Amino acid sequence: MTERGQAAPAPVTPAELIDRARRANLFYRASYEGTDPNSVRLPGAAVDELVQGLVAGVHHELCQIVPYSTTARPADPFSRAVFRQLAQRATVRRVYLVPGEDVGLTEVHRQLAEDNEHNLDAVTVPVSIAGEFPSVPMTDMWLIDRQVVVRQEVGRDGLASWVVSGHSEDVARARRLWDDLLCRSRPTGTAPPRRPGPELTRWLLESAKMLYAMAPMSCGPSYLDEVSCSWYHRAWQYLRLFDMVSSPQWHADFYARHLADAVRAGARRVLISGTADYTTLAFVFEAVRSAIGGLPEDLDVHVLDRCQTPLLACHWYAQQIGARVQVHQADVTCPDEVARVAGQGPFDLVVADAFLTRFTRASAGLVIGNWAALLRPGGSVVTTVRLHNGNEWPSNEEQDGRHRVTDLIDDFELRFRERAAGWRALLPVELEELSDAARHYARRMASHDLGDAEDVVGEFARCGFRLSGSDVGDVDGELVRTQYLRLRATLRDDSGGSGG
Repeated sequence: MTERGQAAPAPVTPAELIDRARRANLFYRASYEGTDPNSVRLPGAAVDELVQGLVAGVHHELCQIVPYSTTARPADPFSRAVFRQLAQRATVRRVYLVPGEDVGLTEVHRQLAEDNEHNLDAVTVPVSIAGEFPSVPMTDMWLIDRQVVVRQEVGRDGLASWVVSGHSEDVARARRLWDDLLCRSRPTGTAPPRRPGPELTRWLLESAKMLYAMAPMSCGPSYLDEVSCSWYHRAWQYLRLFDMVSSPQWHADFYARHLADAVRAGARRVLISGTADYTTLAFVFEAVRSAIGGLPEDLDVHVLDRCQTPLLACHWYAQQIGARVQVHQADVTCPDEVARVAGQGPFDLVVADAFLTRFTRASAGLVIGNWAALLRPGGSVVTTVRLHNGNEWPSNEEQDGRHRVTDLIDDFELRFRERAAGWRALLPVELEELSDAARHYARRMASHDLGDAEDVVGEFARCGFRLSGSDVGDVDGELVRTQYLRLRATLRDDSGGSGG
């Protein structure tokens, strides 16, 4: 008898145990593969059998969507041989999805040349790694004779499987996607339309893992955290990669125009005040090139920040592109440290992106005053400031796809997971770990309300600046949609700047 007075189960023979295991396997297979007669799921390891079986059934055309993550790993010799053989009797067309304008170009062009040599019709389509989700698949997808669709899926555990579907809605969706991608494709060797601002996808993919590992060692007290800002800089570039955080790219037209105007007006000594990484630095270099055709010998760019991590990132980026930058680990709110930097000579231009709201109103006024102390008379500040009165807080009933849950931190993490999931093959850190870092960022990040646009402009005026140009723009924001003031302010000649 058992403790509860129940009879012990009768002994089970080895054959019965095997039979129970077999039934468990059947239940698992039914739940994994499904019972739908118009679709079937196969494990990722079955790809050779899948390719051989399906290719033999292609009559007219095989259309393949291949993301960069697939082209970046060694090609499977068996699949490659099968597809080349198919191209001798049917049309094989491929669209390679490339994240950004400067990622994997050598590898992809080599693959295009190899495809075309073997009668495969291949083109590339640039896909923004920060957007276009979830309409563009970031895993392989095939369309067979426009009647059956095959797609690779990656589960939460990172394991891949293949789904083959003949459902009319799945096929129709795949057809629309294929036609749309063909419209956006470009022939080999043609340049993409030029966007304002620098193309940084390739650099971000390289440096994000570096900063993720480095931040716990190089971060310390900062404007964001008096103990350590590693939670901020560790996650930042992955969040930046998927357009989840404020960066100069949100205001690319503004920065491209006003920075280039300042350079054409003679600005050569430039100070970047406060930065999360090298994005603002890249915008400065890009503006100089666009304004005068290159980086002149007298260009003198400096970066000032309290934390060492973004300074190291700026050094790294400048080395990659063959440029020079000087860095200062200093506190822009500390008069002695500002005086030390100002003692090296006045600056023509100060650039800061979404930096002032790291401070209270009183401290932000001190920062603006110290910018004036760093500039020569007639020098200018180009910056953006978040306007909290432009926040669009979601209601509990809002279901527009922007906010799917009422908790904003949950929503932030969910959006990050959706955007990052398709690019797992490009990310050296596990998605679960990155999601935790994104959630920690959203929970810790704080922004101070500096008032409306008139309040901010008024503070610049009190510090000796006159407005040279401004506008207010709407952006998606980090947790909520919001507005930013974008302004260029010039230090008056009678203000007593560091050159006076």
